[in-house]
Amino acid sequence: MGTVAGFILEFFPGLKRAVEVGVGRRREVLEELRSRGVQVLGTDIVPLPGVAVDDAAEPDLSLYRDAELIYSLRPPPELYPHLLRLARRTGAHLLIVPMSTDPPPEQMRLVNYRGIAFYVLVNGDKRLPTSSLP
Repeated sequence: MGTVAGFILEFFPGLKRAVEVGVGRRREVLEELRSRGVQVLGTDIVPLPGVAVDDAAEPDLSLYRDAELIYSLRPPPELYPHLLRLARRTGAHLLIVPMSTDPPPEQMRLVNYRGIAFYVLVNGDKRLPTSSLP
């Protein structure tokens, strides 16, 4: 299992629905989560096969309905505030895997897992068990 999918499955046990923002052409995490029974919707600002077109700066909130987790892999830092706002508006938890040289997102908790930095925002609605977060 890949490290990102492993982190998601370990720290968000019972996850049923997630949205990956900014899928691009790399779909390994999305596919791995799907193979483990998680319903995952991929979004991107660019039209791609099998991916919903959406701009996180002006999101279509219906795409995120019932999502327990929103995650983004190596998004540009200018997208961080939009992702935070999206997570707060939907009540979903947020996970950002940054590029190693990017600044940390504000208001998010740093978690190191198997040598990879993850930034996590656990929203207050407690739809997922989060007691396993360090």
